[in-house]
Amino acid sequence: MSRTARVQAQAKINLFLRILSREPSGYHQLETLFQRISLADVVTVRLDVTARSLDCTGPTTGPDGGPTPAPHLGPTEKNLAWRAAVAFCDVARWQVPFAIEIEKHIPVGGGLGGGSADGGAVLRALNALAPEPLGQDALNAIAFTLGADVPFLTTEMALALGTGRGEQLIPFAPMPERPVRLVLPGFGVASKDAFGWYADDRAGRTPTPIPHVPLIGALNWDMVAALAGNDLEGPVFTRHSELPVMLRTLAQSGAKLARMTGSGSTLFAVYDAPPTEPCAFADGVRVVDATTVQRVAPVAFL
Repeated sequence: MSRTARVQAQAKINLFLRILSREPSGYHQLETLFQRISLADVVTVRLDVTARSLDCTGPTTGPDGGPTPAPHLGPTEKNLAWRAAVAFCDVARWQVPFAIEIEKHIPVGGGLGGGSADGGAVLRALNALAPEPLGQDALNAIAFTLGADVPFLTTEMALALGTGRGEQLIPFAPMPERPVRLVLPGFGVASKDAFGWYADDRAGRTPTPIPHVPLIGALNWDMVAALAGNDLEGPVFTRHSELPVMLRTLAQSGAKLARMTGSGSTLFAVYDAPPTEPCAFADGVRVVDATTVQRVAPVAFL
């Protein structure tokens, strides 16, 4: 039996995100359409070790051809990949040493689900390596303890509607792959801050009923473009006034739709064909071209 598994931990974008209500706990009920994209971290889990460890690096080479430094991801015990591994071993009653290696490509705190994708990848890798694998429901239950995006990024769904806090998933047949352009402003927005700003901005207002998005049958890009929206754009854009300016530039580059993903700060555009219009932004803003995907990368054994 293999003792090492590797997963391309694909990022996600939110094709739309609508906030429906706020729970007494302070969390928000929402409705969002998740779409996986080709941008991915590379997560390797090894069991041929004597102690538990986590190692994180940047891409193998940087723009100048040299090695890139490890991203700052905070304390190991708070890292989602580490927490996912510990939680899996506890639930599976399989106390095994593991070494997790992450090659980061997804920016931290950008609304692309990078940390959540890493956590989901670790759950999938350990489940593939385990002598007694858990079922998908058990995996999703572990994933939800780690964060609302983690259940989707633990599944093999490329396109799904998320309800509740995002963890209740309805899969949809994949849409045709499309080019995606990501604009990375160089700073992140914490989900807690974005949702807090949303709540602050609505304080004292009379709530208005928000209808559920009528998604029936197979989806296509014209339908999604008509539904696209993100309720967190307003509060985030108010605090970061450069973002709506960049979004307008992005939308004018021939995009079918252009939005902020998740709680930000990453902006994305989806195109019918590879974009030919350049997007010029200020220094420090990165532009990354990717694609939507129709399938989730499988677990590979090494």
